[in-house]
Amino acid sequence: PVVLVSVGDGTTDNVFPVTWNLPIRKDPPMVGILSGKRHYSYPFIERTGEFALNIPDASIVDAVLGCGVTSGAKEKDKFERFELTREKASKIKAPLVAEAVANLECRVCQVVDLGASSLLIGQVVAAQAATEHFVDGEWSFDNGLELLHHMGGRRFTTSAAELIGKA
Repeated sequence: PVVLVSVGDGTTDNVFPVTWNLPIRKDPPMVGILSGKRHYSYPFIERTGEFALNIPDASIVDAVLGCGVTSGAKEKDKFERFELTREKASKIKAPLVAEAVANLECRVCQVVDLGASSLLIGQVVAAQAATEHFVDGEWSFDNGLELLHHMGGRRFTTSAAELIGKA
């Protein structure tokens, strides 16, 4: 799914969507995101070594799109502009997005240089999720959870139903 990445140094912050994200491993828990080096938020991650992954659902699709088409260099407070609520993180300086169904606080443990962008691998140092949507360590779609998937441009789709394959 698409995630909202939040960054900050305790004084200034920003939030931006990332489609290219992935789980790396379970123990210790690690995730990866791809970020362009010329993006406004990249220097925050370089300076602090931290970021948060905030997992949005369909209810905030307009905010996700808005955060993606608006640069933090031009819009100083995307949280306010797109009506997102900052929530204090427990282990990192970057704020969390309160409207997200889950939040992962991450510390960068490896950077893979890919030229114009970098694969940032972060160890998850704290995590929280809405209990109605995350049960026994797995996503639960029984209560109407619709995670967002970006299809390009302004188009999104959701993971509204669980399918169980037979092999």
